[in-house]
Amino acid sequence: MMTGKANSKTKYLILIFGAFAVFFTGYPHIWSIYQPYAMELTGWSQSQASMCFYLYFVTFVLGNIFGGRIQDKYSPRIAVICGGGIFTVSVLLCALALRPSPLMMYFTYGILQGFGQGMIYTTIISTAQKWFPGRTGFASGVIVTANGLFGFFMAPFSRALLSSQGIKVTFLVIGVMIGISWIFASIFIKNPENANKAGGNIIHRYDGKQYSSMEMIKTKKFYFLLATMLFGLIPYLILSPLSQTVQMDRGIASTVAVAAVMAGSVFNAGTRLALPTAADKVGRIICLKVVLVVAAAAMILLVIAPAAVTTVCVVLVYACYGGIMGSFPSLTSNIFGMEHSGENYGYVMLGIAVATLGAPAITNTALGRGYDINVVFTIGAVCAAISFLFLLLLEREIKREKCSRSKITSPKAIQGN
Repeated sequence: MMTGKANSKTKYLILIFGAFAVFFTGYPHIWSIYQPYAMELTGWSQSQASMCFYLYFVTFVLGNIFGGRIQDKYSPRIAVICGGGIFTVSVLLCALALRPSPLMMYFTYGILQGFGQGMIYTTIISTAQKWFPGRTGFASGVIVTANGLFGFFMAPFSRALLSSQGIKVTFLVIGVMIGISWIFASIFIKNPENANKAGGNIIHRYDGKQYSSMEMIKTKKFYFLLATMLFGLIPYLILSPLSQTVQMDRGIASTVAVAAVMAGSVFNAGTRLALPTAADKVGRIICLKVVLVVAAAAMILLVIAPAAVTTVCVVLVYACYGGIMGSFPSLTSNIFGMEHSGENYGYVMLGIAVATLGAPAITNTALGRGYDINVVFTIGAVCAAISFLFLLLLEREIKREKCSRSKITSPKAIQGN
């Protein structure tokens, strides 16, 4: 039995080194820096090279589900070791995958990397939440903030290494760094004592049923939550690839456009921590309502406001994306319980996969039919409004269930039984 002081030290070591490992799961988000080097070396087309990025998102969700299951059935350490090993090998093999055919890169950078990262991501988030039962928003916020900061710190490093050493050496260097990160995380990560036992010191903190994944997907709450994430992410996913070009097309200086994207990245990372931490006190659904209202307003302003406002809107949408990504791990745990939180959040993240594939389809369809970019932004605003509607439905369903439980456990109901 650990003392309170040792227990406190352990949970912060898990949080620190867990965040260090999750930091590297932001690697695919700087693929655009690598892409020109890969295309020059192999002769791939733009669409062939871009597929590496999109494949990652699909297998990332599958890795989350599988990693959560391994964690719940065995231990978080096993999930981190298996996922970290796959993640490391996938990046190291990328140095050998730069061939005329992109198929091997699809397998390494896309499929393997996404799967390995997913196993690490959900495992570390759910384990950290179990060590901070009264502050799950803070714990998950720290972890996902680390993911959001990768581009800010590692994009300049990768750019310098690519220009001086080439893409193959860069893959090898990053692969070694990834290996070091998850090895440290695996040393410290573990569940608290009695974390998965009924009435234990962690599960006991959460009211209501502890849902298994199969039980969860049979509820209305799951689909309302999934739809809230899916539609809430689309404004960012349709704006992000266009964020620099749309500003420059509206007469904004390129230096300002680049600065806006950098500022957006900082706000993205900041809201991943600030919003879920605030939600620990004021409520997660309330905070998400604010985020979705701001996202919808920003997309509307992109259509109707003067060009100078575009830069502000870009930063706001990036911040809203961070707020959503930071809030959903703890929101999922609060609704469906901590006992199976790893695998449960993996299923909720199916919303990310669908949104990632759906956003470019929306943009390409609208622009391909000759519509103005403002039509795309209008669709983004509508998606934020739809997300808000599903959040209201989720809130109503949660209140209805609580009301039903209170009636069942009331003194009159017990006497009647």
